[in-house]
Amino acid sequence: PTPNRQWLRQPLLLMLLSSLTMMITSFHLPYNINIVHRSIHRRAAISSSALFLQKQKSSSSLTGWINSDTLNLQQATNQHERIKPDAASFTYDDNDTQIQYPSPSSVERLLIRDRLVFLKRDDCLHLPGSNISGNKARKFLSLNNLPAEQFPDAIVSYGGPQSNAMVALAAIVSSKNAELRDDRGSNGGEQMDLQNNGMAQDMFWELDVLDDEVQLRRKNGEEDENESNNFGNSSTSTNTNETTDEPQKRFIYYTKPLPRYLRKNPNGNLLRALALGMEIRTLSHDEYSRLFGGLHGGSSLAPADLDPPVPGKSLWVPQGGACGIAKHGSDVLANEVIDYWTLHGKGMPLAVCLPGGTCTTALLMQRSLNAIMDQRRKEKERAMDIRVVVIPCVGDDEYAMRQMISLDKAVGGTGRKEDLPWILKPRVDVEYGSARRRSRGYFTFGQPSKALLETYDEMNSENVSLDLLYGAPAWSLLLQQWRSQESDCPIAGRQLMYIHSGGLEGVASQLTRYKHKNLLPDARAVQTS
Repeated sequence: PTPNRQWLRQPLLLMLLSSLTMMITSFHLPYNINIVHRSIHRRAAISSSALFLQKQKSSSSLTGWINSDTLNLQQATNQHERIKPDAASFTYDDNDTQIQYPSPSSVERLLIRDRLVFLKRDDCLHLPGSNISGNKARKFLSLNNLPAEQFPDAIVSYGGPQSNAMVALAAIVSSKNAELRDDRGSNGGEQMDLQNNGMAQDMFWELDVLDDEVQLRRKNGEEDENESNNFGNSSTSTNTNETTDEPQKRFIYYTKPLPRYLRKNPNGNLLRALALGMEIRTLSHDEYSRLFGGLHGGSSLAPADLDPPVPGKSLWVPQGGACGIAKHGSDVLANEVIDYWTLHGKGMPLAVCLPGGTCTTALLMQRSLNAIMDQRRKEKERAMDIRVVVIPCVGDDEYAMRQMISLDKAVGGTGRKEDLPWILKPRVDVEYGSARRRSRGYFTFGQPSKALLETYDEMNSENVSLDLLYGAPAWSLLLQQWRSQESDCPIAGRQLMYIHSGGLEGVASQLTRYKHKNLLPDARAVQTS
């Protein structure tokens, strides 16, 4: 036969062979199906296991970002054993005594408007190395305790230019660089003061030139569609250690365009963070919202199109530290509260109140308390009635609830409202101004208010120093509900403990804003600062 006919016969032979194979295997069909099923299940199990391992161990190879689960944060925290509490562990003769972790923060008993308050002084609690205090000492406890050799090469975060979390992360990263220098026996690379070396002036002078150019273009009618993002594209940064050859840990921070007065005169937390070596990146409002916006104020994961500065060695920390990194510090706080109430509570119900921005500490502390209470029930120990009450200082109760549900799910919870902290709401029978009416009685974050200043003054008269961003708004709402006996009021009929979250280092710059709004006399502003 010709070659063409040979090629025609081959398909026919293949069809006959396949038919014969089907006839033979039909006698063993059930057995073969079982083999196929087992093979499918086995492959599915392998795929599922591989996916789990991929998420847990190889996330850095997929995204370039470190998976915080691989940092041994719990082990780093456990290296600092908690001091076994006694009656003296929580009290100090000097109310403003600095307390070094792992000692528990002290608790003061105060009588405010004829109601007993247990004030837990986290504002006096300082972490070794970085010396950060207050709420951020709880959130970043495990990160602070990581040895410098195990610390990520870069920390990346975002938020406002006067954020407490921003300056806390800058302090931690700076302390790790100092630790590395000490290990190498180096005396160089000392942190420089931006006010003295002129670096801040030069950097912000560049921004002013850019701003002047934009204004000139506007005046001449020229359009520049990227004008709001010029600073962001330039990736202006400052790192006071760039001149050294030693390996350096970096902290990179994204924020919106800085106000002109802040660019010309950096102050408060921004100045502190820059002096500690923070690299700042500004983005246009649209780009910032695209990367970090959302119904819940952003995700706990890094934006998909944001590249890590050091692939495989960069850690993403969402705004305010709203992620599982904060869990270990919240566990310690929950145990301290239970230890104290076991000694002093006499079985009375307790409401633990704290101000909330991202509501991270409140949510994670409630999760810790829930787990501890469940364990006590299993071991048939005496039941304790302790609830966490968060007081929203950013947004309202609905925003706080969305944030807590989102974070609870992100750290392995179900997001059930029954498992979340209570939320303190403003009274509805109070006449508010137009701005607070629009926010249903809540204060606008960062906006100077006469009511906040009155609360600030009243608490100062009670020897309780507050900041004006979190402390004063929280106490304004607390004092509204001070005598409430309503069933839906989370502090009614309970003893009250307030967690003082700190932030006092920013009071001077906050009072400056009150002065600019003509809410504060000049003499008082000078005296306070």
